[in-house]
This record gives sequence, C-alpha cells and structure tokens, in this order.
Amino acid sequence: MFLVAVTVLVNVVAITDARADEVPPAIAPNRGGIVLTFDDRNFDDWVKAIPLFDEFGVKATFFISGKIDGPAVEAIRKLKDHGHAIGSHSVHHLKAVEYCQEKSPEEFLRHEIQPQLKEFEAADAMPTSFAYPMSRNDAVTDETLLKVFRHLRTGKNVADGERVCDVDAFFVAANSISQHGCLYAKGIDYAPTRADRTYEQIDAALTRAAKRNEIIVLYAHRICDTKPAGGHFVTPEALTRVFSKAQELNLPFCTFDQLP
Repeated sequence: MFLVAVTVLVNVVAITDARADEVPPAIAPNRGGIVLTFDDRNFDDWVKAIPLFDEFGVKATFFISGKIDGPAVEAIRKLKDHGHAIGSHSVHHLKAVEYCQEKSPEEFLRHEIQPQLKEFEAADAMPTSFAYPMSRNDAVTDETLLKVFRHLRTGKNVADGERVCDVDAFFVAANSISQHGCLYAKGIDYAPTRADRTYEQIDAALTRAAKRNEIIVLYAHRICDTKPAGGHFVTPEALTRVFSKAQELNLPFCTFDQLP
C-alpha cells in the first residue's frame, strides 16, 4: 500500500515539475488585488463573456471539472488567448474531505487529480491551482494537494448580519500571499439579490482590499442574464458593476497563476 501511494505521488509531482519550477509573473507586492474565479464546465458562458473581460482588462481563473475533452480544450485555448488562467476542479467534482476519509488522500490524487493533470498537460494548460468542489477541505486535504498545486481555493459562509469586509479570512496581505497555500473565496453568484452579496457588501469588501493592500478572491459559476435551468450564476450586469467599482478603486485583477 505504501509503495502504491508513493508511486501515485511521484507520478503526480512529475507531471507538475516543469510548472512548479517556473517563476510566476510578478504582482505588486504592496498592492491589493482581486482574484476572480469561475467553476465547473460553463464553456459557452465563459467564452461569450470574453469581450466583457477585455473591456475592463480583467483576467480571471477558470477551474474546470471533468475530462479535458474537445469542448474543454477549445474553451481553454480561447480563454488563454485572452490572458486568462486555467485551474483544476477535479475529475468527478467529489467532496475531497469525505473521499479522503473513506478511502485515502493518495487515492484521491490517483482518482481525482492525476488523470485530469495528464489531460491538462496534453492541452498545454498545466494548472498551478485547485478549487475544492463544494469548498470541502481540511488540513489533510490541504497538505495533500499543496504537494501538487501552488495554491488552493476554498470558500466560507457569511453569518446573517455579518459584513463581508469584517471577515478577515477573505483578505490576505498582498506581501504575504505566498505564505497562504489555501485561500478563502467569497461567492458572488446571485449578486446583488442576496444579503451577503449586495453591491454595498461587495463595494465595502473591495474598498477594504484597496485601502489595506490585500488580495480578495471571488468565485462564481455560470455567466448569464437570467437564472438557468441548472447551476449557479452571476449576471453580466453584476460583473460590470464589480469591474467598474474595482476600476474606480484602482484595484487590479490577477489570476491564480500570477500569485507567488
């Protein structure tokens, strides 16, 4: 069993050696920023939104789940051509904590990570970051996955009546971001219709990041004007509002690949 586990880890690390040795593009060490991310396989929505991203100079990170098949490869090519980054979201979108407890961390790597990394490599899109499905992580999963990825992304709920700008977990000083392997992200799906993601809440959070030179990570899923039949979504109008506020604050967007 130990030999199998070691073999799995060696295989995964071997795939990522070239990327791990690269020096990521520098970000200003004393300036705040926004890391905007999207999850799953919403390729049509994401590609359709490229002109909106371009209009505001926004670069985002897209965490893809499932096989890196033809549709995924085509979307990756278009997104990368416009400066966006690609991350891993696992093969089967399973809860990492429960899977590791029921089987093992090594089996999670073998079943959920390694196959996708091989396909990413073939598509010339080796990711430096991983987003936990359903934000299910703990110390064991973090330790396991940080052997493969430079950064991980999870999420956190906001209590009723709590202001996002007061939740320190969502903010990391830009000059210490390299010391934080796993970053907490704030969801913006359904903005501004939910209490924890009104424009007032988002504006206050971005203002804190700008004033204190902190990095804040945001995440969403689909990008469309009305609620789709399935899946979470954010509207282009809401994104435009966020982009405009960031522009007003002179708060830049960066990708996970650009984080040290």
